[in-house]
Amino acid sequence: MGYEVDFQAVGEGERSGDAIALRYGSLNGPRAEQTVITIDGGTRECGDKLVKHVRNFYRTNIVDIAFLSHPDTDHASGMRCVLQEMQVKQVAMHLPWNHSTDVHELLDDDRVTPNSIRDRTKRNLAAAREIEALAREKGIEVVEPFAGARNNNGIVVLGPTKEFYQRMLAGFKFMPGVETNEAPMILAKYLKMLGERAVNWIQEHWLKETLLEPADNATKPENNSSVIFMLETEGKKLVFTGDAGVLALESAADFAEANGISLANITFFDVPHHGSRKNLGPKILDRLFGSIRSYDQPNWTAYISAAKDGEPKHPHRKVTNALRRRGGAVYVTAGQNIRLHYNAPVRQGWSILQPIPFYTKVEDDD
Repeated sequence: MGYEVDFQAVGEGERSGDAIALRYGSLNGPRAEQTVITIDGGTRECGDKLVKHVRNFYRTNIVDIAFLSHPDTDHASGMRCVLQEMQVKQVAMHLPWNHSTDVHELLDDDRVTPNSIRDRTKRNLAAAREIEALAREKGIEVVEPFAGARNNNGIVVLGPTKEFYQRMLAGFKFMPGVETNEAPMILAKYLKMLGERAVNWIQEHWLKETLLEPADNATKPENNSSVIFMLETEGKKLVFTGDAGVLALESAADFAEANGISLANITFFDVPHHGSRKNLGPKILDRLFGSIRSYDQPNWTAYISAAKDGEPKHPHRKVTNALRRRGGAVYVTAGQNIRLHYNAPVRQGWSILQPIPFYTKVEDDD
């Protein structure tokens, strides 16, 4: 019995995304003794690459579960390819239009300005709705992955609970009363076009952690609605997080604790939102992985999906240092596919990656 997790290289320039393939079971045995899962699909081009990857390396055209972590186009667009080109048994995704009449109205309203946040949110939701429609058209089962949902061989959804999801849905940017002033974002993009700002670097050492606790609103509700699930197999625990922030991760940890699900000794951690400092803080890291160790000797693995030119924002050095301090060996896609495996077939031509080093200089948040 074994597993392998493949993160596809997603993103052009600084724009990142997620496209992940996972299989586990008897990897040297027949397909019937394996479970194959896809998580998101990145861009349309990445979705096509994800399909080819599963066919070439997992040697199957059947996907048991296709997860959509949340309705952002950098996660959803390529998932169409998976549904169109492969035989998918089940789609696990949230259906916000079934929880709010405002979502229905937004998707049916063409009176939106091209540059508004409302329009961008509409595109994200429309991409997700298209996935549901395609799944229904092909007769694929669609389920909403709320906390407590399980399959019959090792996967349990830790978050969001239905109540937490509905709280997050109320804060989506298109909802009544939610601030939609895009002026600060437009200004920031304009300044970036004028030239990259100078990066101010500050010193860190092993016992000097400068990663701050993110503000409660640092992660947008759309990202905090991400599916968080754990695969437990062969005594290993693999946790996948989408773009979840601290609030969502804390809620998932609370659910696990209340339901007797141990998060001790996590083996693999899918770092949320491309390694952004807005999604992780010292408290949740301490809760999941323990406090800062007195020595640098990694014994668990963290993967980050980030564009080739994503640094220093994706991933942020303060985040990768914080993971390293707590025992994580951190790897990033940065333009290349990366693979985690245990009791899996050898792949010819795949090289051994080196983890991100511990940085003594990190970007100043100011």
